[in-house]
Amino acid sequence: MKFNIKFSPEKRKNKDGILISDNVPIFADIRFACSRMFYFTGYRINVDWQNPDKSKWNFATSRVRKNSSAFQGKNIVQYNEVNTRLTAIEDALNKLFEGIPDKSQIIARLDEVTKKADVPQVEQVKEADFFQMFEQYAKESRFSAGRKRHILSVKTKWKKFDKRITFNTFTADTLKKFEKYLLTDKKHPRGVNTAHAIIKLTRAFWNYCRRELRDKGINLHYPFENYSIPAEVYTKPIYITKEERDALYSFEPELESLQRVRDIFVFQCLIGARVGDLCKLTKDNISDGILSYIPRKTKDDKPVVVSVPLSTKALDIISRYDLPGGRLLPFISDQKYNKYLKDLFEAAKITRMVTRLNPTTRKEERVRICDIVSSHMARRAFIGNLYGKVDSGIISSMSGHVQGSKAFTRYYDVSSDLQKEAIKLID
Repeated sequence: MKFNIKFSPEKRKNKDGILISDNVPIFADIRFACSRMFYFTGYRINVDWQNPDKSKWNFATSRVRKNSSAFQGKNIVQYNEVNTRLTAIEDALNKLFEGIPDKSQIIARLDEVTKKADVPQVEQVKEADFFQMFEQYAKESRFSAGRKRHILSVKTKWKKFDKRITFNTFTADTLKKFEKYLLTDKKHPRGVNTAHAIIKLTRAFWNYCRRELRDKGINLHYPFENYSIPAEVYTKPIYITKEERDALYSFEPELESLQRVRDIFVFQCLIGARVGDLCKLTKDNISDGILSYIPRKTKDDKPVVVSVPLSTKALDIISRYDLPGGRLLPFISDQKYNKYLKDLFEAAKITRMVTRLNPTTRKEERVRICDIVSSHMARRAFIGNLYGKVDSGIISSMSGHVQGSKAFTRYYDVSSDLQKEAIKLID
């Protein structure tokens, strides 16, 4: 059975968002059969991330540099002892993968090699630790405020599902029951995509706990090994046309609140920003008629600067406001924004029927576009109305999608006109 292994110090940031360089654990990153696992080698090392050529860890050879040292607990360990163990781990895996091992067999064999099997392990995790660890996970400095709120929201959902749940009682069967609970809850049934996001975050939380508890001598099991997260389902994206957008731009609602919502939505259609980024934009983000910002989704990983030239309509909209702090538009809460959008579309008579897959029942249904409009439809309108007219790379450079993003494909639909044009090329 084929496998790949790479040894490397863990990349973890402190509360200031800076990579931790002292006493960093060395992990074996093992990949096989579409699976991936991290195994703590038992050693830690000081790493110079800014000057890797001078670091005690040799990134080229994936070993401790000659005449350097590492740590095993509080004890200093010389480079040759650490490297001997890393080679022993590699050799053990080479023999093990002559067959078809599962993760439990891999861990058991590596525990023998690293002598962890000889160290008394803490078999039980405290009953209260599951929800306490959720709180700790939410406080991780690398997360945005929105991400932290999402983590705490998922914690609440688990608590409503079973407030007695612990790490010890958490199994693949627990995940299956939780998934069913999310999809069939009588008060608040969730769609498949929402369930996917909730359980995917739970998996990230579990991996975090495994790393944290491993350092305390606790080997946490992995319930996701025998469970498949429900796949996301996306159908033809629904968004307003350029003509409908312009009709909104020209529409004059009687209520001042709807006038503000009209301006926010149309401006969002013209720049394609997520609402979370949109509400934070100020006049400082504009220079020479170009709006620039870093989407918060990319801030914690690989920051991407998005630049969008502002159209005449966009400049006209923001010229209507002079707000404290240089804010571009008079934003309201997401909930009110989405509610007022439905009222705005109804008043502007943008009520055409569209076909969609019901997010809860997963059955096809016909609905009025005014009944399902939300802030995200503006982002879809920006991308969808440009797709096929300019290069996709140009669109993604303004929408903030990374190159090759799967999410980007959810925002547009390949029209029959584009298909006909494509066929002409090979006719």
